Amino acid sequence: MKENERTEEAMEVLRERQVADPCTQMNTETQLTKELEIPIEQLVREGIVKRSGETIHVNPAGKNETAWATRRHRLSERLFRDIIETDREEMDEAACQAEHIVKKGIEEKIYRLLGRPKTRPHGKPISPGDSCRKARETKETFVTPLTGLKRGETGTIVYIKAGELRKLQKLMAMGVLPGNVIVLDENFPSFVFSVGYSQYAVDADMAAAIIVKKG
Repeated sequence: MKENERTEEAMEVLRERQVADPCTQMNTETQLTKELEIPIEQLVREGIVKRSGETIHVNPAGKNETAWATRRHRLSERLFRDIIETDREEMDEAACQAEHIVKKGIEEKIYRLLGRPKTRPHGKPISPGDSCRKARETKETFVTPLTGLKRGETGTIVYIKAGELRKLQKLMAMGVLPGNVIVLDENFPSFVFSVGYSQYAVDADMAAAIIVKKG
């Protein structure tokens, strides 16, 4: 593991401890060293933590850095679970690797692509970030299931969250492919949509698997 990756892993550990201890006062250096794969001294040099005797505290700048490191990891988990649909063991391993190459700009794009998830697969929260604040101000929705469109609205297919191979194959046979334009013609009693010159009717479960970008 590279040095910067060890630092980021250490920041995640510190973040978990911050959540458990709102005062952000860590245990003794000896106790922390057992959990971290990096010397405390390096975190002190980088301004992430400071010493107070044997006790370790997270600096204000360190709080921000540890929060972003945790957010990257949790978004990576959602990416591998929701879109690539890996099992939990593969998801954990892949997320640990991916988080180190996800930069802030890419991180926000992943967040929007996933539909601004509020929690990681295990239930812990994902901080909203800047794009969520801007979305609330502009009422922007980046991606949505087909079920989120209104009658007559158009979208571009971003990905298919099918889960089952048979469902995926059925949708692809209808022309539901990333990049294709889709129009929601009816939403009751079935979801009727058009792709190209063809029109299809599916149930709500099938429609919810089609993730689109509005407009």
